[in-house]
Amino acid sequence: MSKTVQVISPAKFFADNRSIAGFGNPAKALYTSIRELVENALDAAEMMRILPDIRVRLKRLTKKELREIIGISDEIETRLRKLVDRKYHKRTANGAEEEVTAEIFELIVADNGVGMAYSEIPILMGKVLSSTKYVLMQQRGRFGLGGKMVIIYAIQETNAPVEIWSARKEDDFTSHYVLKIDLHKNEPIIRTKEKIDKKRFRDPWGRKLNHGTIIKVYILGDWNRAKRYILEYFKQMAIITPYATFIFEDPEGNLHIYERVTNEMPPPPKPTKYHLQGIDTQILTSLMKSSKAKTIKSFLLREFQRTGPKLVQDFLKVVGISPDTPLKNVLNNDKLIAAIVETARKMKLVSPDPSCLSPIGKKLLEEGIRKVLNPEFVYVVQRKPFSYAGHPMIVEIGIAYGGSMPPGIHLYRFANRVPLLYKEKSDVAWKVIESIDWGRYKIKKDEDPIGIFVSVVSTKVPFSETSKDFIDDVDVLRKNIKLGLLEGLRRLREYLSRKEKMLRKIKKRQLLLQYAGNLVRSISSIVKSDGKHKDDPIVLEENLYSILIDLIDKRVQFEAKRKVGEEEEVT
Repeated sequence: MSKTVQVISPAKFFADNRSIAGFGNPAKALYTSIRELVENALDAAEMMRILPDIRVRLKRLTKKELREIIGISDEIETRLRKLVDRKYHKRTANGAEEEVTAEIFELIVADNGVGMAYSEIPILMGKVLSSTKYVLMQQRGRFGLGGKMVIIYAIQETNAPVEIWSARKEDDFTSHYVLKIDLHKNEPIIRTKEKIDKKRFRDPWGRKLNHGTIIKVYILGDWNRAKRYILEYFKQMAIITPYATFIFEDPEGNLHIYERVTNEMPPPPKPTKYHLQGIDTQILTSLMKSSKAKTIKSFLLREFQRTGPKLVQDFLKVVGISPDTPLKNVLNNDKLIAAIVETARKMKLVSPDPSCLSPIGKKLLEEGIRKVLNPEFVYVVQRKPFSYAGHPMIVEIGIAYGGSMPPGIHLYRFANRVPLLYKEKSDVAWKVIESIDWGRYKIKKDEDPIGIFVSVVSTKVPFSETSKDFIDDVDVLRKNIKLGLLEGLRRLREYLSRKEKMLRKIKKRQLLLQYAGNLVRSISSIVKSDGKHKDDPIVLEENLYSILIDLIDKRVQFEAKRKVGEEEEVT
């Protein structure tokens, strides 16, 4: 073993362990690449309060493009297939062989967002863990990793650089970079950089670019296995982001368009301060080092939300230190820092301020559900804010019935307005679904078309993994999801009861109408046999029929009301 201590860069670490970021195989990597770049594009537009227009193109490379861009000729491809033919198949869970169809694609993602400054592009796109998102707020991503991981994965598999065009509204030029990432140094390697006059520049679709960013990468992917996830991703993004337009061009030449259905956007999330119960020793130490406060009391009042003089006084009394203790003395006392964190964890404090959060909202979520699924019934509930580990959290639940959904229960999960598609059965929302007695709500679990929508927003979503595929089973979160879902199911039960009564009413009316014609003819014939009523217009068949229909409708209405009264009395 080497006795030399080695230090690797973040870029090298994530390149060596790319599966933890969702790049474990060509199918998952293709889906994750699109997801990461689309979500960065949405953030860039929402930052300017601009209605997002996101365009994505995934294109297979021709043999000529493979040769010119990647350097793989027909001869090399033929020799490789002969050498590693067995690797083009893999064993499935049941032991059968499945063909692996990994190939190299060109991926382009374009947005109409804020754009990047010319000098900042190399750092923002070529240095892992560099980001504008290192503040405490509700965000789609927080690590400054996603977009860079796409580039790292592309470099590993194709060795092709990323190409970036970006323009800001205030600039008269479009920034153009071609770059790679030095994995060992975690630094950008710039191949090309230039400023192109906006009047001359055209994007891959021949459009001008006033503001926004375009990213082009060449990546190894498996479209056949990733297809259903990618198409489902855009469908769910259209649900949770109804104010955005998504256009996706797939490798098969199909155009998938989701036009926005509203010009209303949810309020933007706001940066916030930490809540005492959401800290650990490292966060506390870091805040102390950067604070300008002189005493522990002024530090707690200045750096944390929902801390007033009385609360701070009581808090420090429990910790056992004077409010006037110099902050530098606390910073140099490891045991005292641990005592502060433990006291914050266990002491009853005012809940964190939820005003920093930006849920999609009942109105927009309902519009998104109706836009994509066109159901016959929708109900959305937004639970009151609550706290998890000192972080504010809001849960929104939607119930949809009928429409274009196939039979069975379909779960749609969102975290900070991002769809979660993998590992559904591990998610807290699925565990809630399994705990419900569906028959109590007049629902046949495997037959009725039901959509369950669970949206969680927070400054800290409790993901179980770095790849953010599912949310952990946290007690307070599970409780709020269940209460919201039960409220929605009660409304669905009421709707289904009304629908059932209406169907019974229609069937009874149809049954009576089957005999109405014969009855009218018989009555008319009998009455006309009496000479004094022979010419009476009331005994004409059409008049008698109208009277009989009116009597049938009144009778059906009366029985329906009586049935409702009986059921309400029982309830």
